[in-house]
This record gives sequence, C-alpha cells and structure tokens, in this order.
Amino acid sequence: MTDSARTPTLTPDILIFGGGIAGLWLINRLRERGYQCLLLETGTLGGAQTLASQGIIHGGLKYALGGGLSSESEAIAGMPDRWRAAIDGRDKVDLSGLRVLADTQNLWSTGSVASRMTSFFASKMLRGRIEKLKRDQFPSALANPRFKGQVYRLDDLVVDTESLLRVLVAPVRDRLLRFDPGRDHLEWGDDGLRAARINGVRIEPRLTVLAAGEGNAALLADAQKSRLFPREAAQSRPLKMVLVKHRLGHRLYAHCVGASNKPRLTVTTHELPDGDLVWYLGGELAEKGVERSDEQQIAAARAELDALFPWLDFGDARFAILDVARAEPRQHGLAKPDNAYARRDRDLIITWPTKLTLAPDLGDRVDALVDEHGLTPGAPLGEVPEALPRAPVGQPQWYRSFGEHG
Repeated sequence: MTDSARTPTLTPDILIFGGGIAGLWLINRLRERGYQCLLLETGTLGGAQTLASQGIIHGGLKYALGGGLSSESEAIAGMPDRWRAAIDGRDKVDLSGLRVLADTQNLWSTGSVASRMTSFFASKMLRGRIEKLKRDQFPSALANPRFKGQVYRLDDLVVDTESLLRVLVAPVRDRLLRFDPGRDHLEWGDDGLRAARINGVRIEPRLTVLAAGEGNAALLADAQKSRLFPREAAQSRPLKMVLVKHRLGHRLYAHCVGASNKPRLTVTTHELPDGDLVWYLGGELAEKGVERSDEQQIAAARAELDALFPWLDFGDARFAILDVARAEPRQHGLAKPDNAYARRDRDLIITWPTKLTLAPDLGDRVDALVDEHGLTPGAPLGEVPEALPRAPVGQPQWYRSFGEHG
C-alpha cells in the first residue's frame, strides 16, 4: 500500500489561512453559500489584530476632519449599516447576538478648532450622518462645566471584539484548525497550494485564500517561489496603543479633533470581570507613539489625558502598552489603503480587510473572485478527523495586561 493511500485526505472547496476577522468572516460567508471550507491558524483565533482593535465600525467621517470627504471615507460610508444588518440577521454573515458597546460614537473638539468643525459638519453632505449635541446630551466624561468645546454624535458603532469572535467562531468551530509551522508543512504548485499536511492528515483544497494578516507576508513569499503573485507585497504599519484601567465610571467612545485631519485621540471603553473599566487609547497618540519607549508613551498618554480631561483624576489609574502592527497590502509611501483588498492568481486569493469595519466589503470582493474562478460547491466533507487539532480562541489584551482572567 502506498503512503498516499494510507494518509487520510480531505478535499475542501476552499482552505483559508488566518483566524482573525478576515478569515472568520470569509469562512462564515462562504459556508452560507454552500462551500466546504477549512481554516488554518498558527496562533489563537483573533489573537493578533482582531482582539487588539478598538471594535470601531465607522463610516469614514473621522477621515473627513480636514474639511472634505476623501476617497477612503466615501468607500466605507455604508459599513455601519452593513454591520447593523448583520447584527439584525439580515446579512450573508449572521452576527445575531453580537454585543454592541455603543450604538453611536462621539466626536469632540477643544475650543481652538470648534469653528472649523461647525461649518464643515453643517454641510448638506453630512446631514443625517452627524448631529451636534446639546450640553445635556454630552457623554459623562465631557459633561463637566470646565469643558468648553463642542460634541457631535456620529452614526458609527462600537462592537465588543470578544463577543464578535464568539459569534463568528460558533457556527464553524469544528472547521477552525491549528497549524503548527514546526510540525506541519505546505506543498505549493504552479497553480496554488497543492496540499497542507497537518498532524498526518493531508488537505488538498480546490482554492486557497490567504487572510492571515501579518502572516500573509511569509505565505506570499512561499507562493512567489512558485511564480504566483509576482508583484504583490505586504506592508506593516505599527501603532503603540495605550490601555488605562481606572475606576472613574465614565464610558467613552469618542474621537478628539486636533489640528490635523486625523483624530488627536480615540477612546473606547472595555469592562473587566471585576467591574473596572479600561480606556483603550488610539489616534495620533498611538501613531506617534511608535517613536517612543513604553515609558515615554505612558507619560505622553498621562499628559494627553490631563490636557483633555483636567477635571478627571487618573492618579490611581494603571497603564499598559500594546504594540500593534496593521498588516496591509503594500501602498506607495506606506499610505493607508482605501478599501478592503482581494486579488486572485490562478487557484490562490490574497486578502487584507485593512480595517475591521471593512470586513463586509472584503466578503463582497472575495465572493466575486470565487465566482470568477467558476468554483461550485463540492461534496460535504463530513466529520473533521480528531487528529486535526482545533485552533484555540484568543483573549482580549486588557485581561492579560491587568492580570484578569475569564
């Protein structure tokens, strides 16, 4: 008997690499279309960019702060409505049961830039997408009489990434497999991935999708040895995010407008099992923070909080740093891509969602490429062999940073 005859073999329609938002969104969407899919993850599900994100589902208005809507903001304007449809069970990916942290977000300005915002946000183009709030509608963190700026409400929402992971994992749990690079191996051919051998089981997909975030770079390098995607390249944009554990009780989901066309500070709020809150800080603070040490970044975060919230006392707060790498397709000058990204070369598709909010857009693009490939759903896979280890689910960074569990 030959070795191939003894080796258990699975022949899924589609094999997906990467268990973050991209891979999990795609396996759910393709499964709904009847495709037999398996997914491979080298670490933990959601453990890289997905659980490190702030959970913001935005429609691009935070990119319009310079006074006009960019191509990027136009491209993603419909994303909050797409996510709401999925949460209501009206999308190809069913997010019923997803915990929403905030139905809307706020955008606030300090007094020095208030006039610039007033004229821009009053334009017809933005009517219905943004609303100026009266003082009695301000979030509690900005309700102090000493605050002299303006506050707007955006139609963006914020989702709990831990809940998002649970909702996406549940329908496909048995198809999410652990790939161990030290033990398992991949076999490439002229048309794509010929096979993946995992713990003695051989997987021979008809089509392969690379959705592994930062892991795409190494997979792409292997594919290029077989002359696939010769002109594709990856890039990584680093961020140094800050976590602030406090007992002040204020839940804030907001962007602070600064002098540039990027948010000066972006704040989301996450709850720990002991009831304490964590403010997760992004925006320009995180972008500029990559040039600072962890200690310098914490000092900069304290200074920013003191400047923007002088009426709040963060003296007893605990601070932690999270270094994040945004994996994307290579852009000129390392610019941020405008849309989700998906390209096909023979039996291989490479993807990056580029942002959490663009997952539905990525699904649309991959759907089109699968249809272009002419792939039709094959026979059911049946039970996945026990020899194939399942990928573990990741945990939010705020639990790990502050010694919390569960």
